Amino acid sequence: MNILSTITEGGTHAPRLKGTLSLHPDQLVINALEILLDHDLESLPVCKNDHCVGIVYIKDLIWFLTTGNKKHDLLFHKFNFDLHTAVKKMKQMR
Repeated sequence: MNILSTITEGGTHAPRLKGTLSLHPDQLVINALEILLDHDLESLPVCKNDHCVGIVYIKDLIWFLTTGNKKHDLLFHKFNFDLHTAVKKMKQMR
């Protein structure tokens, strides 16, 4: 699977997105999914200090939650990953 979601490690020179619907890298996967589903969106920018540091796609989050998940307790654990960690894990898993 090609993971399109990405979050940069450090500061970026990306444009400011103040006031735009976005996610935060420390936000939990469960909260990000809720926002994406509530707004019927396929993706959202990830912002820190009003600067875009990445993008997260709902299909990548669903893949992350369901891949290699033979026990339901692992699913609940993955819901509580922050986005930064989840994206990093996704890149390692593919």
